[in-house]
Amino acid sequence: MEALYKEVLREARKAVSLDKAGRSKEAVEHYMRAASLLVELSKMTPEPRLRRIYAEKAETYITRCEQIREGLGATEALEAISAPEEVLKELPPELAGAVLIERPETTWDDVGGLSTAKELLKEAVVWPLLRPELFKGPREPWKGILLFGPPGCGKTLLARAVAGQCKATFFNVSAAAIMSKWLGESEKNVRLLFEAARKAAPSVIFIDEVDSLLSTRAADEIGGERRVKTQFLVELDGLRSKPGENVVVIGATNRPWDLDPAMVRRFERRIFVPLPDREAREEIFRIHLRGVELDPDVDVGELAELTVGYTGSDIRLLCREAAMEPIRELMGEGLPEGDVGPRPVSKTDFVKALRRIKPVVKPSDVRRYLEWAKRYGEI
Repeated sequence: MEALYKEVLREARKAVSLDKAGRSKEAVEHYMRAASLLVELSKMTPEPRLRRIYAEKAETYITRCEQIREGLGATEALEAISAPEEVLKELPPELAGAVLIERPETTWDDVGGLSTAKELLKEAVVWPLLRPELFKGPREPWKGILLFGPPGCGKTLLARAVAGQCKATFFNVSAAAIMSKWLGESEKNVRLLFEAARKAAPSVIFIDEVDSLLSTRAADEIGGERRVKTQFLVELDGLRSKPGENVVVIGATNRPWDLDPAMVRRFERRIFVPLPDREAREEIFRIHLRGVELDPDVDVGELAELTVGYTGSDIRLLCREAAMEPIRELMGEGLPEGDVGPRPVSKTDFVKALRRIKPVVKPSDVRRYLEWAKRYGEI
């Protein structure tokens, strides 16, 4: 720990020296390095008073970095940009890779079942983006949409289908793209993301596993983590205060109960994405068996009956496992010559796959999602 403290001192002294010499960009790097080391030191220190001192000093270095960046005009160029392609050039590399300019090819037909969730998303996102003139006054569209439910039930697929239906720039953002090892960079990424979305409007910001970014704020939380959450709250409130701004934020989570209550409030529309029912499971089987030659003894309806409790992702794995059986038989006989192809997939192949692929969601988990949905008025 002593060696780490000495390294903090070296970085801090070098940052101050470069700052006084007018070498601002280099100073920022060392300020951020010192702040990051202070956070590590804070985590290792058992003494609460020292932890607070280290955190406050890290905040001081971050604030100085922000002042330097503002002086360098880091964001002025972004204000004058409107084309999505130009927006990309001004974003940090980790965020630029998260922006999809082209609409995904996913359509509503690629999503099995979930008819209620599809209709709610059309009403909340697609219609307002395609016909904004109709959604004014009391019909003002929702700015924050939360998709919650068991893992593997199609939340991300729904978001991609929304992007495929809207003539909008789609920002597919993960927690890894937002968070940075350098303190102060994460909240800057949040700010730049929303600025870029406004310039490229109409646009959709999709944040997968949003609970990893916006979990409940705790008293012992490091300053940087709290600042990221605060920045998100500020940006979402900013969207709501500017009528006519065609930017929608869609968050997806498997753990809605971990979200900060203030963030839950800002997700005005909360959509439960449940386990697929029998009709949905049959539809999902048909989607994932497209182009696969099936034996006449395969009854998709019967497969749907046998997969109660399976998610859409489980069914996809089941279809893949069954479809591999003919390939295993063919290749097990040695590399075939000529145009010899695999036999059709049979009922026996699905029986074998059912023994190997089991559902990942427990009934107790489903009850917890239903309780949360009832609590927040979605059921």
